[in-house]
Amino acid sequence: MRKRALYLLLIVVVAMSSFCTFVVKANSDKFPFTEIGFQKDENYYYTFYADLSKDGPNAIAYIQVQRNTTGEILKLDNFNGKVLHLKATQFTIKDKATVSFFDGSSLISKDLKGAIEGGVKP
Repeated sequence: MRKRALYLLLIVVVAMSSFCTFVVKANSDKFPFTEIGFQKDENYYYTFYADLSKDGPNAIAYIQVQRNTTGEILKLDNFNGKVLHLKATQFTIKDKATVSFFDGSSLISKDLKGAIEGGVKP
């Protein structure tokens, strides 16, 4: 009985791994975004992504929001903004970027400004 349960668990793990790999590959073909850096405040960590295939200022393609304390990725509601290329791999937010996300049941909206730390990660 134990062997049967272990085999079943192994099959489920392999199937889920294959499915996750398939989904990631499918999404990476559709969305040519580049991670361009991050900002953080006292509660949240914001990772910025942009489509760098066009001349700037580049629209922000996606912002991932994580809780600083747990690293949990929070559900995004809305975002907008543009970034400017400063030098080699550095970017700054043009004027301001606005991001809205859910932390638990609370909808939080933040205006982000200034330099984006880190740099381009292909």
